[in-house]
Amino acid sequence: MRVIDEHGLSVALIEPGELAAEPWATADPHIDVVRMQNPPAELWPELDARGFIRKPEMLTWLARLRSDEDEFLARLETKARQDIRRSQRRAAEALREVVQDRVEPETLDRFLTLYEERVAGMQYGVPYARRHREAVLHGPQKYFAVFAFEGEELVGGCLVLECPDEDAIRIRFSAVSESWRKSSLARTLYFAAMRTARLKGYLWATLGDEPNLYGHLTQAGLFAFKVNMGFEAIASQEFADPTGCDEADLVLNLTALNDPCLILGYSPEPDGPALTGHLITEAGADARKFSAPFLAKTELRPPGPPRGTQN
Repeated sequence: MRVIDEHGLSVALIEPGELAAEPWATADPHIDVVRMQNPPAELWPELDARGFIRKPEMLTWLARLRSDEDEFLARLETKARQDIRRSQRRAAEALREVVQDRVEPETLDRFLTLYEERVAGMQYGVPYARRHREAVLHGPQKYFAVFAFEGEELVGGCLVLECPDEDAIRIRFSAVSESWRKSSLARTLYFAAMRTARLKGYLWATLGDEPNLYGHLTQAGLFAFKVNMGFEAIASQEFADPTGCDEADLVLNLTALNDPCLILGYSPEPDGPALTGHLITEAGADARKFSAPFLAKTELRPPGPPRGTQN
């Protein structure tokens, strides 16, 4: 067993041969999550019995763009559709939207400043976008951007990677000011990016690749936001991620995680949706807020192993 720190989360990595001995149960260092990477099929029943959740390591949020925005929105629930239209009206009344097919350096630097200000306010935020500045400006892959201005102030934006081989766009980085976050400007920016993608002839849009452990680097509320935007979470290896893999997690406690913590695990049934939502909570939560058409179900469970197991 090897214990590592993942942005404040203490993770014990175990090998298949260590599962029966449960070395995490007697370890001196504090451990939040026990993880087995690429769990072999012959151990799946034992992992399930011990409370591990078998899951894709990374999730890709994917949506088919459809022929136009009206067709895309028609698939959403009424309230979600109304929220999107409301945010678009607010933005149209007060802001100037700019699409840059080739991202301009000065505007990009203003966006990166806003992005880093927003990331600095997160508990475990990592400012990844700055590392991609040269790639956004000079390739070899092609980016476009959508920016929103209030007067001359840049108050929001998103950077979008074009992936012709995937027939898709990838919305990579986004940020909005605090005042416009409350007005859901992000929704308007994402739909503007998808509108641009349709004009370019793309079939798919993705809204981020994320670690499959909501409540740490990303919060569980982000799940509901993306569902209401019309996106579906799938294993990243199912959509052009050559490094995508599986793992099995046992969340021992919520010391370094928010309550609730959400994991999308593989469903045991061979037919039907491939993923099941697991809300890990001590305080309780409303599972209906974390349901989605692409999930078999969403269930609540406490942290730690099931009652009656050794640890």
